[in-house]
Parts: sequence; structure tokens; C-alpha cells
Amino acid sequence: MAFSLGQPQLRLLCGALFASLLLIGQQASAQVTPESLIGDAVSDPDAARYSDIAEAIKRYENNDVLGAMNFLESAKSAEDRLPPANLMMAKMYFLTRQTAAGLQALERTASESPNDPEPYVLLADQAMTQSQAVQASALYDKAVELIKTYDKNPRRKRKLAIRAYAGRAAVLQRWQDWAAAEADLNAWIAEDPEAASAYNRLGLVLFMEGREKEGYDAFTKAKELNEKLPSPFVSAAAMYQRLANVPENSENKASYESKAKQSFERAYQADKNDETTLVSYSEWLIRSGDLAQAEKVLAAARTAQPTSHQIQLLSGVLAEMTGKPAEAEKFYNQTLALSPGNRDASNQLAQLLIKSDDEEVQARAEAVARLNARLNENNSDVNLTLAWVLRKRNKGAEANQAFTRGIRLGQPNADSTLLIAKLLVEQERKKDARAVLENALKNDQGIFVHRAEAEALLESLK
Repeated sequence: MAFSLGQPQLRLLCGALFASLLLIGQQASAQVTPESLIGDAVSDPDAARYSDIAEAIKRYENNDVLGAMNFLESAKSAEDRLPPANLMMAKMYFLTRQTAAGLQALERTASESPNDPEPYVLLADQAMTQSQAVQASALYDKAVELIKTYDKNPRRKRKLAIRAYAGRAAVLQRWQDWAAAEADLNAWIAEDPEAASAYNRLGLVLFMEGREKEGYDAFTKAKELNEKLPSPFVSAAAMYQRLANVPENSENKASYESKAKQSFERAYQADKNDETTLVSYSEWLIRSGDLAQAEKVLAAARTAQPTSHQIQLLSGVLAEMTGKPAEAEKFYNQTLALSPGNRDASNQLAQLLIKSDDEEVQARAEAVARLNARLNENNSDVNLTLAWVLRKRNKGAEANQAFTRGIRLGQPNADSTLLIAKLLVEQERKKDARAVLENALKNDQGIFVHRAEAEALLESLK
């Protein structure tokens, strides 16, 4: 298993980039409500005067699309502040996973209401979910242009502006156009000064522009607005480590790493009970090779946060890396007790148990790996672990199938790459094994639990 740096704080730090987008086309079995259809346009979508909206939803749920459309048109006729009828219909389609029909409804909206910005926002959101950044950028540009002149509903205009600026900033961040992203994030903040996620993303962008103090201030503001976000020191530490890993910053790598260390330590000293800080700092210590300090921090963390599955998981990883397999097994089992079906804990546990000479323990490894593969069938690492376990269980045909799936799914982490190398060695493909090991050992994207084993295997192949 390979953990990515500061996994918890980076998820929060980036705000999952797309969390600010509507993304209704991706909602599985979402409930269609008046709020979901007209909440951006009016403050009281459940009011009696919008009963036509409620009736349209009822008709739609009864498969009476024509009847639903009639009521949506009636509602729009009675209250022009509402979105176009076809756009509301498109939202219902998306919320019930009728994507093709939803796109057709959006196209009709764009044709019938050419000055309405929302079809372009929704189409851009759809493009982003499909990693079509160029299309999304053009659509957001069009939306922003129309928003500037839209004057039918100030509330709706503001909501659409927030979504468009947030969405376009996500594209620009992906393209590393930091200055343009900053402009859109500031435009978002101008519309919504209480948006913690906007300040959080602004902090990231400012760091990437080399404006560290301003970036830290943005993280501080984000934390003030949303106490669930990481400590500003943790967010800053994550950014310093990210900057250290940028090839262009190789001359300043040591300086950035030192700043990351200082920021993590300040975060830890400021609050030794905060789960995100404890997880992030422990993970960074393990990645940095300071296993003794990581052990001290995790021991205290287990007392401060006894129900944190992430702390138990990191404790298991550290125990495994320091040659304490019994402790590692205990911590992985505790992780699974706190987080049933946890993919990473199951993966690590299966790899650990299969090393045993005991038939019953090996059988348990197989059971764990098989269940994990059923729960995460499209994950490369899980399938490669299953392949290794089945290979050790002398179930070659099934092992080959799992191996093929794992390779096909692509992007295995460093520890899974080690499994690939070991399988290649068994096939006498030593040159290929060396190549994949060298690549894995260059990987600086996460904790490499079995790095020492990989280094030893590579040395034996020279």
C-alpha cells in the first residue's frame, strides 16, 4: 500500500476541487425535490405558491414526463424568476441518472433561452466529471459571459456566478494557470465571502504562485469559516511538501522540506488531539523515515483518538515497517473493526497473512483478499494483492486472471509494483522486474511500506 502525502489534509485542502460544482449528473438515486430544482432561484422552494413544482415532481416520479413538463411550464409562466422549464426537466433527468435525456433537455434550453447561463454551467459540470477540461473551460467561459448580463433574478445570478467561477477555477488549477485561477477564486469570494472552500483553494493557488504568507492567511481564513478544515499549519505543510516535489524546485527542495517539517511540528504543538493533524503528521514522519518519532506520535494519537481508523491503520503500517508483524496484524484488525471493509487495511492484512506458513492463516489471507476484491473490483492494487495471494495458494489460473485485471486497471501503487516484480521474478523475467522496481523506488508519492524489501530484491537482481 502507498499512502499519498497528508491524505486527509490534502483531500480537505483541495476541497476535492469539484465539490463546489453541482455535478448533479453524478448523483446516484438522488431525491428530486423543489429545493434541487429551484433552490438557486428562490429562498422558499417548498412554499405553497410553488405547488406546480411539487406536482411536476410527482408526475415525473409516476413516469408522466409530459404531465411533469406541463406543470413546470405553468410554474415558469406564473413566476419568471424560476429557471426555464426545460432546464428544470434536465435537472430531474440528471438526478435520476437519465443523463442522455438530461443533455437533450439542456440543448433545448440553450436553444429556447439563449441568454440563460445555467445550461452552460451544467454542461461544463458534466464535462468536468468526464475529464473533458477543454470543453468545460469553453462552457464556463460562455456561462460567465452570460452571467454578466443576466438580470432576471439576482439570487440566481449570484448562485450561478459562484458555480461558474468555482468550476472554471478548477479547470485552471488543473492546467496550473495559477494567476487566472486566483482571479476566479477571488471572484467567487466576492460573491460569497463566507465560502471556506474558496479560501482553502485560494491558499493552495497562492502557495503555488510563491506567495506563502498570503497562502497561509487564506488557509487561516478558511479554518475560521469551517472548523472541520485542517490546521493552517497542516495545510501549509502539505503545500511545502508539494513544492518540494516539483522538479523545477530541485534547488530549493531541502528548504521546502524544512519548512514542511516546521509547519507540521507547529501544528502538532498547537493541538495534539486534532485527528487530521495527528494523521497528517504521523504519515509525514513515516514518509520522511523518522520512524522513532512517528512511533511516539502514534502512541499518543491512539490515546487521543482511540476510534480513529486512520491512526490504527498508520500504526499497523509502522509496525510492519519496523518488523513487528504481530502488532501490525492487531492494528489492521482494529482498523477493520472501526472501518469495516476498509480497502487499505484489508489489502495490507492479506499481504501480511499470506507470509505465514500456517495453512489456516493463509486461508484467512485468501478470504480477506477475495472479499476485498469483490468490494473493490475496479481497483488495481486490490486485484494485484489477490493475484499474489492466490499464487502463493497455488491457484495459478485464478491468480493469472486477477493479475491481468490488476494490470489492465493501471496505476498500481509502489507496494503493488513490488508484487508485480516478484511475480515477474518467478517467471524468470528479471530484466522486467528490475525495471518496475527501479520505477517504484523513484516514486515519491506515498508511503512505500515494503521499500526495504523492494531495495533488497532489486539488489539481488543486479
